[in-house]
This record gives sequence, C-alpha cells and structure tokens, in this order.
Amino acid sequence: MRVLLVDDNEELRDFLALCLSEASIEVVALGDAAVAVQRAESEKFDAFVIDSVLGSGDGLSLVSQLRGLKNGRSVPVLLMSSISTSLARRMAQSAGCTEFLVKPFGQMQFLEQVKALEKRR
Repeated sequence: MRVLLVDDNEELRDFLALCLSEASIEVVALGDAAVAVQRAESEKFDAFVIDSVLGSGDGLSLVSQLRGLKNGRSVPVLLMSSISTSLARRMAQSAGCTEFLVKPFGQMQFLEQVKALEKRR
C-alpha cells in the first residue's frame, strides 16, 4: 500500500509517517498542498491521508483538488480533524472523504483507519 500523507505540522507528520513505515506501508509525507497535488498528478497512490487545516490551504480544498485529478478520482481519503461535529463530518463526506478521524487519536486507531482505506479501494 502506498499513501500520500499531507500535514503541515512537521512533528506530527514525521510521527505518522514513521507509524505507517513501521506497519510496512509506503508513505510519501508532505507539508504543502500544492506539492501534494503535483505528486498526485504524476504518481500513483492507494490512499490519501490529509489534515483538515494546512498552512498552505485547507484540507477539504485539497481533497477536492485531488478528486479532480485522473489519478485521484477513486483513491480513498482519510481526513484528520480536531473538529468532531456532525457538520464537519458531512462537509468532509461532501468533499469526497472516505473516512474521518478526530484528533487527538492513538497510533493504533490511526493505523486501523489507514488500513481500512485499503479495503475501500
């Protein structure tokens, strides 16, 4: 499984990338939405893991951009958010997110959610 992880918090991004790598999941970890779109245009990913708040834009806009790419239309998306309202979940679903994970979360919960994306392909 190959995952594109986008989070502008370098410390969290590095930790999540390490979790995925230790679970034998190949990960490309980025902090910038524009770079993520470029990579998704030219490379194949099995899942996208996106933070809802990015310094270079918001996660929902990124999800919409990724969904607009030929390589991104059918790729399952996990959106990570600190907002746990039903409205936030509906907005994520409307933007094309497959799964929604509320922060803070544990390492095992994160890995379970990412692995569930593989089954949704």
